[in-house]
Amino acid sequence: MPQQICYLCGSPLVTPRSNDHVPPRQLYVKEIRVAHSPNLLTLPTHGDCNRSYQHDEDYFVNTLAPLARGSYSGDALLRDVFDKYGRNEKQPLVHRVLEEFDRTPSGLQLPPSLVAKRIDGARVHRVAWKIVRGLYFHETRQYLPEATPNSLSITPPDTPPPAPFSEALGELPSRGAYPGVFDYKFAQFPEHNDFSYWGLLLWDRLILTMAFHSPHCRCDHCSKLKASRSDSASGNA
Repeated sequence: MPQQICYLCGSPLVTPRSNDHVPPRQLYVKEIRVAHSPNLLTLPTHGDCNRSYQHDEDYFVNTLAPLARGSYSGDALLRDVFDKYGRNEKQPLVHRVLEEFDRTPSGLQLPPSLVAKRIDGARVHRVAWKIVRGLYFHETRQYLPEATPNSLSITPPDTPPPAPFSEALGELPSRGAYPGVFDYKFAQFPEHNDFSYWGLLLWDRLILTMAFHSPHCRCDHCSKLKASRSDSASGNA
């Protein structure tokens, strides 16, 4: 039997080990889990690797929760956030999310019915990429290094999906364990530098797309990005 590896760091699994939910279990609030008993995917990881994402995953779910309003699972998520807040749970995090709402972004006065919502893009990107890396490992049994160049796009509610999403993924079958909370599709194009395109649907409200080449890609774009990151790391050493 081949040696199991941690999909987060790529090293052989040793104790202490942990079972990581992909996507994070926080997406499926208790109300949804009780009602539908979804068969959530887990992958074995090192305990330390898994725990290193905990705070970012909490932020990811809470900062995106207001945008999930208007769907069955999104409304359940918001009820859960406010219930926990009422029980004095995660209050600092909820306060931070509330501070991300801005009626005068960059000094602009928005109409009374509109408000801007800021997010910590680096933290959201880190968790979205972790989800894709886990699903990639689940689907291909191949390790996808965190440093692999990639790009993230977020399509807000009530907005048509981007054209590449419809063209590349529109006709493909859904793969999510419980589509009302989380669904995903992906396509791979070996003829285009092993290009991969993934679409994630959260709470039937938000579309996240991730695009990347194979970790072993040697195209000019990937080579330049890898060289830039290497130079940056050397400069910080």
